[in-house]
Amino acid sequence: MDFWQEIIMALSRNKLRTSLTGFAISWGIFILIVLLSAGNGIMNGISAEFSDKSQNTYMIYGGETSKPYMGHGTNRSIRFSDKDIWFLENGFRNVDQVSPRIYLNGFATFNDKSGSIFLQGVKPVFKEINTIKMSEGRFVNELDEKNREKYIVIDKSLCNKLFDEEASPLGQFVIINGIAFKIVGVWEGDVDSNGSNGYVPFSTLKKITNQRHYYMLHFTTKGLETKEDNEAYTDYLRTQLAHLHEFDPDDQAAVYILSSQEEYRQTMKILHTLELFIWIIGFAMLISGIVGVSNIMRITVKERTNEIGIRKAIGAKSRSILTSIVTESMIITTIFGYIGMWLGMVVAEVGGNILSKVQEGKSISLNIVPAIDIRIVLMATALLIVCGILAGFFPARNAVKIKPIEAINYR
Repeated sequence: MDFWQEIIMALSRNKLRTSLTGFAISWGIFILIVLLSAGNGIMNGISAEFSDKSQNTYMIYGGETSKPYMGHGTNRSIRFSDKDIWFLENGFRNVDQVSPRIYLNGFATFNDKSGSIFLQGVKPVFKEINTIKMSEGRFVNELDEKNREKYIVIDKSLCNKLFDEEASPLGQFVIINGIAFKIVGVWEGDVDSNGSNGYVPFSTLKKITNQRHYYMLHFTTKGLETKEDNEAYTDYLRTQLAHLHEFDPDDQAAVYILSSQEEYRQTMKILHTLELFIWIIGFAMLISGIVGVSNIMRITVKERTNEIGIRKAIGAKSRSILTSIVTESMIITTIFGYIGMWLGMVVAEVGGNILSKVQEGKSISLNIVPAIDIRIVLMATALLIVCGILAGFFPARNAVKIKPIEAINYR
């Protein structure tokens, strides 16, 4: 009882100093938890986004040549045609599914309502290649493509502009640039786009626009597992396209080849760097709290040096004095550390609930919700407590080594 009364008296003797030290500890663990939960939310959101997408997707964009080659000059536009589609489907190794993409800017109207739309002609496999999420109805299918049906899949943004909330758009006709399209589906939408996006069969839009050359080709691959496989395949693909379109295989500007696996690796590399940065900042905040405890305990021990000398002179053991001071440090660290821990968890949880409600029902391609890893929280708090104990131990150990007469006369 006397032991705990002594500790309580020591802590209450300097309330302001104890409170400021405790605040530094609480703030350090609070910031660490909030930063880590935000980092986990970003990591989980992006990992989920990539898990929904096909990670073996290639996109080929036509560019302009920057080098003369085989009698051709520079600045020659490279565009794709049905010949490229045929070669991808029949002459290129590792190719699985192929879809070209053509565009048409339009204006959609339904009764007295209207809205702009970015119309894209794609093949049915485009849905799997880009993992398009349907809200209602279906995507364009092979029969639509074969028969050149004037069917359209609109996004929720355009759906909300043209139709009342309780009305179903399925089966309705919208007029786009004077042509009637029947709505067969509604997809979630793309928040990265400035306007509404709609999909129609590739053969339909090709006939309407009479396009013979395409700016972009999408396709999936099989059998490419490693980074080296994808790098070698990219070189192979560029070489084959160079032969087909007669441009220098080393001309990087002629065609742009993007691999989703490479994009995934680059994104995860950036995220891991961000995670390391968050850990460094959070750990620095934690260290500042520990340094604060250490300095306070050093000052406390210095002020109590005379008291320690008197206690040793009347028979107190060094172990009991050391235990008393270390316990003070542990109590400060533990109490304020857990306060910071719970505050951090509450803020992360409340922030996660708010973000979930904000994102609920909206066309958000990336859901980022703070996530708490309880193991890391407990490990960080335990580390803080251990460091707090050590922060009190070393000054106290030096103090109890002083001879009683020297401690009593210490100024």
